[in-house]
Amino acid sequence: MTRIIRALAAAGAFWSAAAAANDVPFWTVEEDSRVGFVATQSGAAVEGAFEAFTAEIAFDPGNLAASRVAVVIDVASVNSESKDRDDTIRSAALFDVAQWPEARFMAEGFTALGGDRFEAAGELTMRDATLPVVLPFTLVITEEAGVQRARASGELEVSRLDYGIGQGLWADTSVVGEAVVIRIDITASRSGS
Repeated sequence: MTRIIRALAAAGAFWSAAAAANDVPFWTVEEDSRVGFVATQSGAAVEGAFEAFTAEIAFDPGNLAASRVAVVIDVASVNSESKDRDDTIRSAALFDVAQWPEARFMAEGFTALGGDRFEAAGELTMRDATLPVVLPFTLVITEEAGVQRARASGELEVSRLDYGIGQGLWADTSVVGEAVVIRIDITASRSGS
């Protein structure tokens, strides 16, 4: 967990300075936020979530060029409602949390698609692989009693094998499918308008 805090602090310090210079608001992520996934096992959908993650969000729909997001996930916090499956996910054959305890999503390229739809272009790191990804998401911002609340929801599909998640027998996609959908549902708040 110390490595996660250090990685987020480094990213946050860099982006905080950039965002502050451009007057981009910072958002506090709320506890009901979720980073989850859907995979397939023997043809059936398996859902799960990572219960521990931190996020640094500096975002302004009116200033996308200066907006930044950094998310660091504690991979060992995986919960798919099966202890055996979660132990396998943590193992060297899949995420290998002993060697790579965190996954990261860093985005600094945002595009407005109209209405409440956006895309975040960035990099996703799992195990020792970092690849470019584009996360489409919807964003709804409301305000009540001087407090703004934002809810961002989106998903993207990745190949687990592109990230080395599937060593040895687990590289076979006949039992555990290659495609994994990552889902985010983030709620955050900030004071002032």
